[in-house]
Amino acid sequence: MASIDINVINPYIRVAMRSVITKGYRIKQRIIFDYELIYIESGGMTFYYDGTPYECRKGQFILIRPGIPHAFDCSRHEVSQPHIHFDPIFAPDSTSVPVSFKDAPEMTPTEHKLIRRDLFYSYPRKPFVFFDNTDNALALFYRVIEAFSSGKRLMAKGVFIELLCDLIHDNFPDALSASNGTELDIATQLKDLIDATHGVTISLEALQKQFSYSKFYLERRFKSRYKISLISYANQKRMEYSKNLLKNMTVSEAAEKVGFSSIYSFSRAYKCHFGHAPSQSNQK
Repeated sequence: MASIDINVINPYIRVAMRSVITKGYRIKQRIIFDYELIYIESGGMTFYYDGTPYECRKGQFILIRPGIPHAFDCSRHEVSQPHIHFDPIFAPDSTSVPVSFKDAPEMTPTEHKLIRRDLFYSYPRKPFVFFDNTDNALALFYRVIEAFSSGKRLMAKGVFIELLCDLIHDNFPDALSASNGTELDIATQLKDLIDATHGVTISLEALQKQFSYSKFYLERRFKSRYKISLISYANQKRMEYSKNLLKNMTVSEAAEKVGFSSIYSFSRAYKCHFGHAPSQSNQK
């Protein structure tokens, strides 16, 4: 289960700030490239995470992981939610990667490559995290935000390392490893990425760059685990997603949404997968 080499933990804080979402406001579904740790300081909201609604209230910590669809509904309360966006391990592009406000199908192929590996992939995809010493964690959390906001980035990083250690030890202890981390469950991460992006814009070449393994190795690992080729699985998810889109979109709109260059190529792929034309599924 271990996937984080403790010898390479070197967090990069992208954003650390206080934030208030006004009553009645909703943040549409999106995925983020990095991790986001949120504290519900006051108020409450319905938080949709990986398709499941959760009622969030004052005093709770939420951890949003890379590539997992989520949305905020603050229709009933104003919510004060200071938060920190971060990479647990610094990467060459960490300083240039922005915070994402898009859902996976809206992203370009280049943006898809920015989604970090979920280092906690083997744990349930639940939003809430807890600390054995909540008071200490909260004090560290606010110190990070205060230091970062005042321009003391090195101090913020030093404090955040302690907070990150508590976060991992208290919630994902089996993810830690003193090895080089080469035994990652790549197949599971590939499947999670495909599921999150509905298979749209997935290619072996793009995955090879993102995961830093050869496309042949990735294909072999995926097929060994799931008994289907990686691209076949991605196309399957893409077609299933397009069928769902056709409930509310025209054929041409759905074709564009799932990344086909023309309605004709989309129709051929759809008929090959489902045995009938997309117009038979279209209700618009």
